[in-house]
Amino acid sequence: MPHCWEARLLFEETTRTLFCGDLFTHVGDPAPIKSGDIVGPAREAEAMFHASCLTPTTGSTIRSLASLEPAVLGVMHGSSFNGACVKALEDLANVYDDLLAAAMPAS
Repeated sequence: MPHCWEARLLFEETTRTLFCGDLFTHVGDPAPIKSGDIVGPAREAEAMFHASCLTPTTGSTIRSLASLEPAVLGVMHGSSFNGACVKALEDLANVYDDLLAAAMPAS
């Protein structure tokens, strides 16, 4: 999760930091940490790279990370985040659910 077998996510319980790997990737030269929108830039990066696996469980897996109630999201590619982390994870899960729905053939 999110895009290949060697991807890792780690949760450090003392500081409640979720090291997100490639979740929330964004491009450019951002500040080291931010509290504003992190989902929009991640959506833009996904549209650019198409690097994440779109599966029926992608959204639910991201939602399960929200249940950890992290205080900080340590982002591999972009700014780390100290805003509303649970909401950001839930919103990102919705992004992936929408991408999966758009990629599925109409029945």
